[in-house]
Amino acid sequence: MNKTIRLTVPDWQAGNNPLYYLGSQLLTTLVPNNPNQKTFTVPITAPNENNTNLRKENGVTAQSIVKKNLQETMKILNNEQPDKVITLGGNCLVSQAPFDYLHNKYQGHVGILWIDAHPDISTPKIFPNEHAMVLGNLIHQGDKELEKLVEHPFSPKEIMYVGLQKPTADENKILPNLGIDYQTQNKIDFDKIQTWINENNFTKILIHLDLDALNPKLFHEQYFDQPSVTNYDVSHGTLNPKEIMKLLNDLSDKTVGLTIAEYLPWSALQLKEIMQSSKIFD
Repeated sequence: MNKTIRLTVPDWQAGNNPLYYLGSQLLTTLVPNNPNQKTFTVPITAPNENNTNLRKENGVTAQSIVKKNLQETMKILNNEQPDKVITLGGNCLVSQAPFDYLHNKYQGHVGILWIDAHPDISTPKIFPNEHAMVLGNLIHQGDKELEKLVEHPFSPKEIMYVGLQKPTADENKILPNLGIDYQTQNKIDFDKIQTWINENNFTKILIHLDLDALNPKLFHEQYFDQPSVTNYDVSHGTLNPKEIMKLLNDLSDKTVGLTIAEYLPWSALQLKEIMQSSKIFD
């Protein structure tokens, strides 16, 4: 019998946004109940008024803290030795440890579908937050310090972007040299995904779902729907949630790793602040 575990990884430091912590907690309550899937919570320091001013180390925001979070995640994986992992983040960095672990477990038979509006192949030279470097780390082309933790790096052919939007000028300089096939997409090309799976003989699939790949008009609790913000310096996602549901259903038999990340519950934060202002809860 296959062993599936759930990882709650409320990493907020790698994205330098305390709301990722609450997002991970809420995701954990939203997933369907299954008593056969045990949940493990990575011990990550909760944000408070005294610890959200994160410092840069080697050009990376809170690098040593983020590194420790990854090590704690891998410790759980190595102890439990699951066959399948559901990861509830937190920011996109939460995919690094479980995908590395599963790549080792299913060597040569597993590929990644990276569902994201952004390529996540940044480096400390162009951007300080680690969550934008995670896929670069997984192919040993990201943050030189954090990629050391990836013991089983992926090759470019083992990765396919889904829902990618227009990269930044800096990303455009990096992407052509990585060898990952990429193109911007407004919809999911289901036939192309199946062809990629067949050509590479993948029997197992890892799915990274950054919720900012969704159209913010159709899915609101994400980066591109922050209250009072109208202008963003990167492109927003365009995918329909129904496409994601179809993709997850189509690949359910092959999926051994699923990450849901970057859930930003703006309304829940507002409600929390309203309640905190009342002395009735004291």
